[in-house]
Amino acid sequence: MLLSTFLIGNGIGTLTGAQAFLDPPAALICVAVMELAIRLRGPLLRHRTDQLGLQLLDMSRLGFCYGLLLEGFKLL
Repeated sequence: MLLSTFLIGNGIGTLTGAQAFLDPPAALICVAVMELAIRLRGPLLRHRTDQLGLQLLDMSRLGFCYGLLLEGFKLL
């Protein structure tokens, strides 16, 4: 899960960095996805029985954010 979301984040950064005209919509979509993942985390924290879903969500958030961050450093 971590590797796949890292590759998605890396691919988004690569494609929008190369195209340059998709930067604002791609940034909006990335922020919306991250915000949605943060809001989905609240109900998963309340249900202590489903720890796997919470861990998968956290790993996907981390991989996506790390992929975007690393691609941003490459574009500098």
